[in-house]
This record gives sequence, C-alpha cells and structure tokens, in this order.
Amino acid sequence: MNRQWIYSADRRSQEYIDGVHQFISIAKSHMNSGFIRCPCFDCKNQKEYSSSRDIQSQLMKRGFMPNYVCWTKHGESGVMLRDDEDDEEEFHNVDYAEHPFFADTMMGDGEDVEETDALGAMLQGAEKYYDNENVRKKLERMMEDHKTPLYPDCKEGHKKLRSTLELLQWKAANGISDKAFTQLLKLIKEFLPEGNKLPETTYEAKEVVCPIGLEVQKIHACPNDCILYRGKALEDLEACPVCKASRYKIRRDDSGDVEGEPPRKRIPAKEDDMLRHPADGSQWRKVDRMYPKFAEDARNIRFGLSTDGMNPFSEMSSSHSTWPVTLCMYNLPPWLCLKRKFIMMPALIQGPKQPGNDIDVYLQPLVEELLELWTTGVRM
Repeated sequence: MNRQWIYSADRRSQEYIDGVHQFISIAKSHMNSGFIRCPCFDCKNQKEYSSSRDIQSQLMKRGFMPNYVCWTKHGESGVMLRDDEDDEEEFHNVDYAEHPFFADTMMGDGEDVEETDALGAMLQGAEKYYDNENVRKKLERMMEDHKTPLYPDCKEGHKKLRSTLELLQWKAANGISDKAFTQLLKLIKEFLPEGNKLPETTYEAKEVVCPIGLEVQKIHACPNDCILYRGKALEDLEACPVCKASRYKIRRDDSGDVEGEPPRKRIPAKEDDMLRHPADGSQWRKVDRMYPKFAEDARNIRFGLSTDGMNPFSEMSSSHSTWPVTLCMYNLPPWLCLKRKFIMMPALIQGPKQPGNDIDVYLQPLVEELLELWTTGVRM
C-alpha cells in the first residue's frame, strides 16, 4: 500500500488527484447511514458529509489529516499483503566485531596478553549481570574460547577468541567481503597445525563472537502511527485500540493457521513501501516534472549533496569542527550509490569553527561548477 501521494506537496499533481478519486470510491462503498467522514486537515474524521463532492473539495483544498494512511474510518481493516511479499523480515544482531571500537579497546597493539586481559575481565564481569540462561551459556562459551589455544603448543597470547576478533577487525578495516574472508580463513586454517580451532567460514567466525552483539528489539507500530505495540497492555494486541487498524498485513487467501502445521509468519502493517532511494521521493518526481528533457535521458547524473561537521582529532575536549562536503551519484543502484568508491569529496571546510549559516559562502565554488555542468556541460 503505497500512499506517499497523500502528503504530497503538490495537490494539483495527477497522482494526488487519482489518489483522492480512489479514496472517494472506497469511502462511498462504506457509507454510514448515507454519510461519509471527512479526513481532511481541518475535519480530522470528526465531521460527516452526505455528498462525496464536498469531501473531494475539502481534500483538494486542505489535504489529508496527519497519520491517516490506513483508512480505518472508511471501511479498511488493515493493510493488504502484496503478492510479492513473503515472510517477515529477519533482523540480526549488531556485529560489534566489525566495529573500529575493537581496534582501540580490545585488540591492543599486537602484544601478547595474559589470561586476565581486558577481554577476559569484561567477560567475567558480564556473567554477573545476565540472568538470561541463553546469554549466560553464550558468555560461558566465550570464556572457554578465550582460554582455548588457537592450536596445540601455540604462543601464549594466541587464543581462539582473540585471534578471531583480530581477523574480523582486519576484515572490517579493509572492506573485505564475506566470501573473500571465508576463502582467507580456509587458507590460513590449512597453514596452521592440525587440530587448530580457527573458524572455517565468516559465519562461524561471527558465531564465535555472537554474544558481543547487541540484540535488535523490533517493536511493531500502528500503520497510522497511533501506538507502539509495547508494554503488557499493548504488546499482544492484534489491532490498534485507537483507530482499529490491523497490526499485521492481511492476506487475501488467509485461511488461518492449519492444525499440525507451524503458524504462518505475519508481516507488520507498518512495514510498507517506505523511502528506500531518493527516486521514491516526491522531490525526485518534482524535478522530473520541472525538467522533462533532463528526465528523459537516464545518463544525466543526479548528484546528492551532503555535509556534516566532524572532529578530526577524536578528542572530546576539543571543539574543532571540520565539515567535509560529499557528492554521491543516485543514478547507481541503491546498493552501490553509497559505496566509498562512488562518493566524491569536492570540498572540505576547515575549522576550527563550524560555518553555521554562512555555509553557502563556502559552497559557492562547488555550486558554480555544478551550474556549469547543468547549463553548458563539460566535454569528456
């Protein structure tokens, strides 16, 4: 159910007009005693009209009320499941083994460490604070891996857990793919003496450090943003107590759970056609409408300009603020446009103070070059 048009800035667009007609059609088929609630910005479903023309006029003039993408006051019970949607998306743990944090706080400078190093102390301390039996077992396994030599008669500091962490940190620092890292692990394992404990795959390596990750708590939300399904009073509800919208997407062929078979996974209604790429946004379509000739040729480059302040010295006591300006090409697929090799840094605004409202002054050289590309172009 893609209803981004509801909150479009341009209510004169054909997309918005067609959407209003769709709404009127649904509302007319679910009239209550000959009346229809008006969901415009002013009425907010508190006022009823007998004429659909009045409601259409209100929606064209004032737009829809906030947070009303599932029309529960006009016959809808929830969000319908599309044919191309499958089971609920799985969320995995945050992998701290691939975070630069380990380079500073847990890897050391490569020197040998004793059994009571920072990592061991952390694991021993963590065991005291976890009541969850499953987590405790994982921590106990980590303690065992922390004490297990990488291979028989190896050097004192070469333990299974520490070596795995160092390899994962190296993988993250150098941008190595999972496939390449698995091949490297297998190669190293062959070089090590027989009986070594080095993981054979990237998956196994991450399993070794799995308890270090932070679990992702997934909280469902009402499709109209009324509530979060959390707390004893709400976490087990099947529908929103405010707007009555179904918590889960509705299957067209839903026959319910079948006895003897595992229950089917259900997709939260709020998991919808959200903005995954700027091409999904209204501003992208606005540019297409304003410059149709530009939109006709897919080779025309669409840049995304962004900037933010950073402290290059990594010191909390320092207020130095440097602002890198980046350009990324949104012509590329979503999985490529934010890769490092496709991002340019055309400007670097040096500190020590942030540019503030005067940032447009510092962006003038870049804007001039972009205008040159837009107007006359550059031969290549």
